[in-house]
Amino acid sequence: MNLNKKVADALNQQINSELKASYEYLAMAAYFESVDLPGFAKWFRAHSVEETGHAMRIFDFVNRRGGRVELTAIEQPRVEYDSAEDVMQTALAMERVVTSQIHALFEIAMAEKEYGTQNMLQWFLEEQVEEEDLFSSTLAQVQAAEAKPWNLMMLDKQLGQRTE
Repeated sequence: MNLNKKVADALNQQINSELKASYEYLAMAAYFESVDLPGFAKWFRAHSVEETGHAMRIFDFVNRRGGRVELTAIEQPRVEYDSAEDVMQTALAMERVVTSQIHALFEIAMAEKEYGTQNMLQWFLEEQVEEEDLFSSTLAQVQAAEAKPWNLMMLDKQLGQRTE
């Protein structure tokens, strides 16, 4: 079955967005390594891998549906941050952008009557709710912890042990 061109183009843009998010999270991990917060670094590395997995999920879907994957350039990620809170605010904002992109993609799939794409995107809709909740709660923890360095170190240890 051939994938609708408009939907295929939008899916290709989303592949790029997911890979960009992966790249951004990897840069955030590098930042945390540079300020000796290895738990944060490990957590962001895991999120980088997760975002690559999201891209591959769409990549595989496009190929299975007879579309053509067209990869585009990914811009250099931000590498300097002022604090852990700055990183977390940036990450939460990025997740909110991805959520709006998934919503727009779903709207395109509905308008084009691409039911298989709508079905595939249901998983992403649920995933983004979880991601925004996770980053929002982690930001709140960072904000509470940053006033006292010991608390930030404890949060760093906790993040290093998380599996999500």
